[in-house]
Amino acid sequence: MTAQTMEAYQPDRSLPAKVTRRLTRWSVASPLKASPQRTQICFTFDDFPKSAADTGAEILDEVGAKGCFYACTGMASTTNLSGDLFDADDLKALTAGGHEIGAHTQTHLDCARSDTATVLADIDTNLAQLAAMGLETPVTQFAWPYGETRARLKPKLASRFDVARGVLAGPNGKGSDLMQLSAYELDESEDSVARATAAIERSARLPTWLFIFTHDVRERPSPWGTRPDRLRRLVRLARNTGAELVTPSMALSTIRGKGGA
Repeated sequence: MTAQTMEAYQPDRSLPAKVTRRLTRWSVASPLKASPQRTQICFTFDDFPKSAADTGAEILDEVGAKGCFYACTGMASTTNLSGDLFDADDLKALTAGGHEIGAHTQTHLDCARSDTATVLADIDTNLAQLAAMGLETPVTQFAWPYGETRARLKPKLASRFDVARGVLAGPNGKGSDLMQLSAYELDESEDSVARATAAIERSARLPTWLFIFTHDVRERPSPWGTRPDRLRRLVRLARNTGAELVTPSMALSTIRGKGGA
């Protein structure tokens, strides 16, 4: 099975699907047992395009921040609306720079529409392919393609990953589901920048764990990507609030270390 490109994907917008999504979010598979004592912000990139590995990582590096790059291995060394996608050299360069590589399935399948065995096999292939491409660091992070999952599927990933990130907007704190953490999308629209900006500014007043995710980082981004100046503006705002701009693994370790397991 080849990788599903985002431009060809259509989510299930039926009423039963909407109800299932809501119930899935309410069904907590692995609650975070500690409260953040200071704000942790994770800038992350899905799929991931080469522009994220190059320009995105460079913008983070400018302020000493570290991000997470979720790799859909079925897209490696291909091109789609997000531009050229990552290859083995990008994995090596990012990990050498202290960034983190996360899993994102092999085929970018909609996990809510696929049976559990198919999803788990696809994830196993994703991890095997990352190893075959030379990734030597442990993969403890996962992002749901399209943000789609099921209540019965989430617990199956709890033994495989420390964190599974979703796409539903919101902050994370004590009680949040580590198998479907909330995140703020940063896309081509100004509205997405405004939402992420407001979330960062709120986090300066109340310690929390934020995820901000995008795809490509280019002057003319895809509908799911962002311009370099917008990402740079948010990264510097986050830095200026005093938040820690770290990988998800670093954030979880800090939260657990200060607040208990």
